[in-house]
Order: sequence, then structure tokens, then C-alpha cells
Amino acid sequence: MNAVDASAMSIPRELDKEFLAEVIDHIAHPIFVKDREFRFVLLNRAMEGMLGISRAEMLGHTDYDFFPKEQADWFREKDVEMFTLGQRVEITEEPITDKGGHQHTLATSKVPLRDASGVITHLVGIIHDITPLKRAEEALREVTSALELRMQERTNDLLEAQTELVRRERLAVIGLFAGTLAHQIRNPLGSIKNAAYLVQLAVPTMDDDLRRALAIIQDEVARANQIITDLVDYARVSSAQRRVVPVDLLMEIALSGMDLPANVTVVTECPALPKVFVDPAQLQRALQKLVKNALQSMSNGGTLTLSARTEGDAVFFAVTDTGKGIPDDVRSRLFEPLVSGNPGSLGLGLITARALVENQGGALALEKSDREGTRVVLRLPVAHPTEH
Repeated sequence: MNAVDASAMSIPRELDKEFLAEVIDHIAHPIFVKDREFRFVLLNRAMEGMLGISRAEMLGHTDYDFFPKEQADWFREKDVEMFTLGQRVEITEEPITDKGGHQHTLATSKVPLRDASGVITHLVGIIHDITPLKRAEEALREVTSALELRMQERTNDLLEAQTELVRRERLAVIGLFAGTLAHQIRNPLGSIKNAAYLVQLAVPTMDDDLRRALAIIQDEVARANQIITDLVDYARVSSAQRRVVPVDLLMEIALSGMDLPANVTVVTECPALPKVFVDPAQLQRALQKLVKNALQSMSNGGTLTLSARTEGDAVFFAVTDTGKGIPDDVRSRLFEPLVSGNPGSLGLGLITARALVENQGGALALEKSDREGTRVVLRLPVAHPTEH
């Protein structure tokens, strides 16, 4: 086979410019050429398509005729750098705004074009529009951030569950200990109380000092017994035996057996409400602790209000007093053990009440009262037709 004549493959000189322009036009990446006055002297169809500006509009003009000044300043700075250094300048990321106002992100190479004598006459720019890549990166970042957030939430949930499990295990141990402790302490307390009573019987006529001493013994025995009761209640919150209960029954059991002072007025506000699905025995314990706290805060008298309302799938039961209220520095820590608004209290009543309410699938919180005093609100689940 004869070799192909090289001259047969040559391109006529008069067709060189048209041929090269056609080749450049078929390149998928935007390409442009600028002269030393930074004017566009050539650009391909991909450049037109990206910018939405025809080559007829751009030829003979500079960047400042088409782009925001900040962008044009940046393009000019890099053009000057290429002409000054006389070598390729790589721009890994730069913004450009098209005719429609949409911003693209570009990776651009600017290379020198020299004449036969080696003098740089033009700048050739080759563009890679990396806008889709940047969008994909941003979407990936958002997905990664969302996954990290979900992982953090899951981690927090696991930590909370672990903390709750440890707390329950600790309370179970404390419960066993508290039961034994209560038995061991209540026996001598009973003996002390009986001895004080026998002294009172044996000394029918006693002076004021002895009478005050016996009263102190009886009061302190009663207080010690109450502390033991609170500790046992706090440590022993058993599983709830829930059933359907009318809200007005909760009003009754909250006050059942309570020693209400003569200087305290009790008001109940209970409109027709749906029934709740709770353990009435545990709710009675919780409500009576709240009522007791309210009465202690109204040593000089006042009004105790028990009210209820419905909202969504819950009944909100409120215990409100007109007592001295809770100081702000105590309020923020009120659900911690050993923190109390009542001097001499272990502060277990409120957190035990909350534990009992949460055991019903409910919640307990302090709310600002319309008047001076304290309001504690219980959110209780409404009974559904399938529950009984």
C-alpha cells in the first residue's frame, strides 16, 4: 500500500482560520481569546450558550461591559497576571454571572498565545463550568450534615436512655435500701414517740420547759417519719396500673384524707371533660404531694384551686395556690433532689410527683400563675375508646 501523500492532507492556508474556528466551535467547553487590550476577539458557541450573550455583542468589548465590577476586576487581575508572568494561570474556582442573572462557578485556565517571534499577543481562556459539581458538593454537604445531626440525635437518645436506665437501676437499689432503712429507723422513732407519751402521762403537772421539750420530740418524730415516707415514695415508683378515670374523681382523691386548714379556701373548677387513662392510686399520691406543698406555702392562709381543661388529646390538671411563691434561684433547680421551696424539706415531693405522672405517660411542669403563688400543671393522656 502506497504511503499517503502528506500534501493531500494539508489544509489550504485560506481555510486555516475558518477550519480552526469551526473546530473551536465544536469543543464542548467554553473557550475565548482576548488581545492585549483585554478585548474579546474570539469565543465559541459553548461560551455563548453559558453566558446567554452572542459573540457579535462580545467581540471587541471587555469584561467590564458584561459582568459586575467585582467579577470583572477579578478577571482583569488574572489576565494581567498571565501577561506579566508569560505562563499558564490556573483558577480553580471563580464566579461569573450570565445575562439572565444566574451565577456559575468556573474552573478556568488562561494560557499565552505567542507569535512567531515568541511575543505574547493574545490570551486563550479555557473554561470548565463546575456549577453542577458545586451543587452536588453542596447537596452532599447538606445530606452529610443532616446525617451527622441524625446520628447526634440518635447518640443523644441512646445516652438519655442509658442515663435513664442507670437512674432506674439506681432507684431500684435505693428502693430496696430505703425500705430496709425505713423499717430500721421507724422502730426507734416509734419507741421515742411512745416514751414521750408515757412521760406526758407520768407527769400530769409539768412546767413549760418540759412541755415544750415533749412537743419538740413529737414534732421531730413526725418530721423524721415524713422524710422516710418521702424517700420511700421517691425510690419506689412501680409500673402503672392504668384504667379509665373521670377527671372529677381526680379532684376528689386529691383532697381525700387531707387535713385542710381552716384558713385555706378550696376551689374546684371541673367542666365536662373527657376521661383520662391513668393509674388512680399513683395519681392520688402525686396530687396529694402537690396539694401538701401548696398548703405548706400558705401557712398564713389563702386559696387552693384545683382546675382542669382539655387541649388536643390531653387533659391539663392544675394545682394552684396563693402562697409565697418560689424564688427564681430555686425555681430553675426545683426538680433536683434536695432542692425545695419549703425550708426543712428534702425536696422529694415534687420530683416524686413528676415521676408518678410521667409513669402514666403524662408530664408535670411549673407554670406562671395569674396571681401571686405557684401553679403546677399535669398533662394527662385522654382515654381512647379502646382503653378500659
